[in-house]
Amino acid sequence: MKKKLLLVFLGLVVLGAGGYYAWTLLSADPAAETGPVFTVRRGNLVDLASASGTIEPHVMVEVKSRTSGEVIEVLVREGQQVEAGQLLFRLDPADAERAVREARTAERRARAEISQANASLGVARTEAENSEASSAVAARGAELGLVSAEARRTAAHQSKVAQANIGLRRAQLNATRTSLETARLNVENAERRLAETRIYAPIAGTVLSVNAERGSIVASGITSVSGGTALATIADLNDLRIIGAIDEALISRVRVGQDVAIRVDAYPDRAFTGRVERVSPLGETVSNVVTFDVEIVVTDAQRDLLRSGMSADVEIETARHENVLLVPVMAVQSAGPRRSVRLESGERRVIRTGSTDGTSIVVLSGLAEGDRLVMSRPRTANGAQNQTKSLFPMGGRPPGGASGGGGGRPRGGGM
Repeated sequence: MKKKLLLVFLGLVVLGAGGYYAWTLLSADPAAETGPVFTVRRGNLVDLASASGTIEPHVMVEVKSRTSGEVIEVLVREGQQVEAGQLLFRLDPADAERAVREARTAERRARAEISQANASLGVARTEAENSEASSAVAARGAELGLVSAEARRTAAHQSKVAQANIGLRRAQLNATRTSLETARLNVENAERRLAETRIYAPIAGTVLSVNAERGSIVASGITSVSGGTALATIADLNDLRIIGAIDEALISRVRVGQDVAIRVDAYPDRAFTGRVERVSPLGETVSNVVTFDVEIVVTDAQRDLLRSGMSADVEIETARHENVLLVPVMAVQSAGPRRSVRLESGERRVIRTGSTDGTSIVVLSGLAEGDRLVMSRPRTANGAQNQTKSLFPMGGRPPGGASGGGGGRPRGGGM
């Protein structure tokens, strides 16, 4: 009997201790679970639309030869700055020089034929004048009965033949003049082909690549069906552009003239400046996602540090919020459309939020400057985290700039 009473007593003690422990946990004040405390302050936040692209020169030209031939001299190297009209390559001019000599010889021959045709025309005119005079004498003699009718007919016939010979000589002269014009054109063409053996820079810029060496045989960029041989590539690196694709949810905020921050892996500690130059009016659909191309011009004073072909991440400043209340995103809890924070006193406060950059968020109402928030989440009686979810798990940026204004980066003011 005593043993039974002892067992019952021990059981009651265990149950009482367990109940007391549970009551202690359930009645604990959430404010007692302190964590990082944040004081609400005013600051600035910038809404950003992000994209990625490749840095490319706005003007980039492949240098090709208008004529085919063998490269005998290369006067340029990669990375060299060149001016428009600067000599870059020379092709073997032997065939072109021979063609010039042949064309000039044909021109001289045509000039000689013109001189001959002029002389023949002069002879024909003299003969025509003589025949005309003989015909007149014969006609007068026939009237006086001194010349037979046959002699008169012969003289008149010879006069007509002489006139026709003048027309023939004139036609021959016109033909030789046409031959001279053709010869002149052939000379011009031959001289131009000779000049084309010297290849000049079409624009001022930087030589990105040289694809021909001395002794290389190049094909004409005009007559070759393959498009010809690219001898070099020249680009104006003072005018660099980036084409980025912006999601349709953000494109309404992007406008020409907006400031852009450009980041490249080669310089991770700095951002280059840019400006929106063009917004495409036509969207492109890839995997059921509609995006719009945005052209960005690099305006940074040190843009010469950038290289063509570099990958770049761009952030377009679409809006600026100045002197607004900012709190960390991790201090905001979300339950459906409802958002709240926990004050240092333990009070749960419902708030209305605006733009965010994934780290900070604008508070439109529900808090005042100087309020102190506890960033740790309240816990349940068993020590697990409450099921109320953070606004953005893992502190990530909302997709497509959700929560009133898209991604942004705090600038020009603390929190």
